[in-house]
Amino acid sequence: MLLGDTPISLAALGPGHSLIAPPLPDEVIISVVGRFHILSCNRTPTATFQELFHCAPFNLSAWIPPHLEMLAPRIGEDVEACTLEILRAHTLYPLLAIFNGLSFPEDSRRATPNKATNAPKRLSAEPIRLCLECLREDLATCGVRYIHRSHQIPGVEVCSRHASPLLYKCPHCECSFGRRSNLALTPWRRCTCKKYVFDSILPHHEVDPVALSYARFSATLLQSAPHSAVPTHVLVESYRDRARAIGCSWGNEKVSRVRIKSEMEKFYGKDFLRRTDVAYRDDRLSEWLKMLNDYSVTEPPLGRHLLFAHFLFRDAAQFLAAVGGTGGNEQSGSIEQPVVKRLAIAVGTTKASKPSIPQRIAGLLRELVVHARDIPDCSIEDLWKSHYGLMKRLVSLDLEAITLLRRKLQQVKHKPADPAKVPRRSEKDGERARSVMSTAAALYASAAKPEKVTINRLAKEAGWNASALNPHAFPATLRALEEYAESNWHFYARRVLWAKLMLKRAAISVIRARSGVEYHRCLVLMDFFQDVDLSISYGAETITRLLVERGIQRDWPGPCPKREFPPAGRRYYTKSPIYIAESD
Repeated sequence: MLLGDTPISLAALGPGHSLIAPPLPDEVIISVVGRFHILSCNRTPTATFQELFHCAPFNLSAWIPPHLEMLAPRIGEDVEACTLEILRAHTLYPLLAIFNGLSFPEDSRRATPNKATNAPKRLSAEPIRLCLECLREDLATCGVRYIHRSHQIPGVEVCSRHASPLLYKCPHCECSFGRRSNLALTPWRRCTCKKYVFDSILPHHEVDPVALSYARFSATLLQSAPHSAVPTHVLVESYRDRARAIGCSWGNEKVSRVRIKSEMEKFYGKDFLRRTDVAYRDDRLSEWLKMLNDYSVTEPPLGRHLLFAHFLFRDAAQFLAAVGGTGGNEQSGSIEQPVVKRLAIAVGTTKASKPSIPQRIAGLLRELVVHARDIPDCSIEDLWKSHYGLMKRLVSLDLEAITLLRRKLQQVKHKPADPAKVPRRSEKDGERARSVMSTAAALYASAAKPEKVTINRLAKEAGWNASALNPHAFPATLRALEEYAESNWHFYARRVLWAKLMLKRAAISVIRARSGVEYHRCLVLMDFFQDVDLSISYGAETITRLLVERGIQRDWPGPCPKREFPPAGRRYYTKSPIYIAESD
């Protein structure tokens, strides 16, 4: 809670009070609005959103939320300057201005009501994270608890000041601190389980030194970022120069992306990279280091830029010196000593017909267990996400019910499918399976240029969608589709044989171009089929007969299954092993 329990209204602060709330160092915008909600005594968050932004609730936990220009008149007369001050002081705008080319429009006509900056549409939000040590320290030094902006930087897992792990959910009931399109009031009010989060005592955890170094680098960069955006060519050159300086180069001073990726995995560890970067977790690494290109330096997400900059420089001051920035976001101002007004809630009399609290708890537990049977490996956190209302009512009645629910979840058995809902085998299953066989036979026997026979192509030729087939209703049809679809090498063999028989003794380059098969694979198949009699007449089923004579089935893995061929297109691949010397 805020200091004191004496009710106070905003009118008591005098006519000169026009700020949303007195600013605090490193406070994120959702915390500013949350404190305003507490001080204004609005009954619902929707009323606060209407009062401040004149619109329905939206996601205030985004890196740069919309509608911030609506707050500018509460600070000063210059709307553009006040909006820019809000962006610099209470959002991650300073970091996005460095790494993602974000800029505030100089022309106020460009600052539309829904778009204060030219922020890219893919800007995402992070879960609200809190440091218990910061909450206690803020109350002692500033007189109020609040949510820190540096804790919301993507990838930050520990507090840069206290080296303590950050929380994103209640340690008692596992409810997330922030919900989409709602306010995060955990620093000032009880959680849904009626517990204060800041009173929790967490067990001691060993802090990863790399995670702590990353958190301190990011926090320092956020506080000391330059006011103006960093030119993209300056950022790229600083990356390249530093990469060369630490030995990640090859040839004529070219930057080695392979070596950078390998060294980053050694420095951070693969587990940390998976938690921090979605593309790395999903193994989408073909353009993972796009920040080294002049034309795409602003495209990678903020978290990856911070990972890359921290890996290269390790020190925020050194990085700012490299990009030509100096500290420019230092803030000064008075610190408030606010008090909160608690709303009086009328308590009515309980009707005799109303069930008792133990009965209500038992009913909620039964309902949640039923829902848990439909969720694989269901946990308390999964129930909060899928059945927030039921969980909120349960913990409001008794927090200890969470422990009982957790034991029940360990005993939950997933309910079998309802026999009435399991479709029976369709009467058309056999007919469709035979249709697949006849369609496949016609495709393989065609004298035209071979086309690859896939499951979707077979189903399309038969006149229906393969993905719409239920495995219980059409088992024979699905087996036929899988059986008559061909492998890539079987298709390559049909194409090469067709080209050889059509062009007879043409050059290999001409046959390869006519077949459309990749060069190296075509050479292997030309050698494999070198004894084919080219004098035979080409007609229907000629290719099928030649393949059967050589024992080639539809699932043929190729003449050399263990050989690795270069990928098609311009994607980079390693032609020889790269050995990286171990650094001291």
